Amino acid sequence: MKQTILLLLTTLFALTAPAQIDSNPCDAEAIAAAKNLYAYLRDEVWGKKVLSGCQARWNYNTDDAETIYQKTGKYPAVNVFDFQHYDMSWVNYRSAVARDWYRNGGIVSFMWHWNVPVNAFTAANRDAYTVMISSGDELTYFSPSRAVTEGTLENRIARQQLDGVAALLLLYQSQGIPVLWRPLHEAAGNRLDDGTRQPWFWWGSEGAEAYKRLYRYMYDYFQKKGLHNLLWIWTSQTDDPDWYPGDDCVDFIARDAYEKNSSHAAIKADFDALKKRYPNKMLILAETDGVPSYANMEKDEAKWLFVAPWTGDFPFNEAYGNTDAFWKTFMTDQGIITRDQVTVKK
Repeated sequence: MKQTILLLLTTLFALTAPAQIDSNPCDAEAIAAAKNLYAYLRDEVWGKKVLSGCQARWNYNTDDAETIYQKTGKYPAVNVFDFQHYDMSWVNYRSAVARDWYRNGGIVSFMWHWNVPVNAFTAANRDAYTVMISSGDELTYFSPSRAVTEGTLENRIARQQLDGVAALLLLYQSQGIPVLWRPLHEAAGNRLDDGTRQPWFWWGSEGAEAYKRLYRYMYDYFQKKGLHNLLWIWTSQTDDPDWYPGDDCVDFIARDAYEKNSSHAAIKADFDALKKRYPNKMLILAETDGVPSYANMEKDEAKWLFVAPWTGDFPFNEAYGNTDAFWKTFMTDQGIITRDQVTVKK
């Protein structure tokens, strides 16, 4: 009888005990700086506090971070850069911006609005990443399945662009900078009433299987390049588990949530849905409009690893509650980590 009760208690504990976050990054060859960052996020931040974050303005700058500093006297802990213009001469991604941010205590993150030709068979117009849902030069027919198929023109273009971004990431690696890397985001797009999906970006235009092949192609390509300073972030639409590339190439799950969140809600429903589906991964609110307050995140038990409002009109827009007064309260809250409070082992 005692053995039966003990077995029942053990089973009950196993069912109710909190899931363990993965012990190590998915890249077994991750450099020490990446391992140290991952350990800091897992052991000292996740579930305890929330990192403050912000975006670059679609390229390689700290403009929003500087504005937050001017308003509050504090820098966000995480600055999210974008490789959208990596091959354009007016942005110098080889300058010291990321290095200086890191050396000043900040955490470096990158995303990539991956521009491709409108049509792979024309050399013109490399400034498009949305799918061809109507006529217009800003939209693209570029095929994700052909992008990973050896011998195709799309594959040659994709490899050239991956080489360009890899060269920059290798530069940051040589400087000892670990990078929270969020590529190919929001791939599944919207789910329509008939159950089909409407993708926003070319990398999601041919469905889940083509997308996962592209994601893993990038992962493997960068591994072969010797890139081991990346911690990989996959962005979920919350109802798209069939688009998930797999635990072996994902370190974090992100959500981009635009809910006209002027009340600074924690966005608990999305947090809970993702935590249930991916219990071994830390969760990031990678884009949002109204920034969740720490009080709401604590009350709702929805402490995102970091929160980063989208750029442009979002971060300082009073319509979303992002007033100067809110920013001062947010950045001085004891539950929010600012750049000067990051304690990653270097």
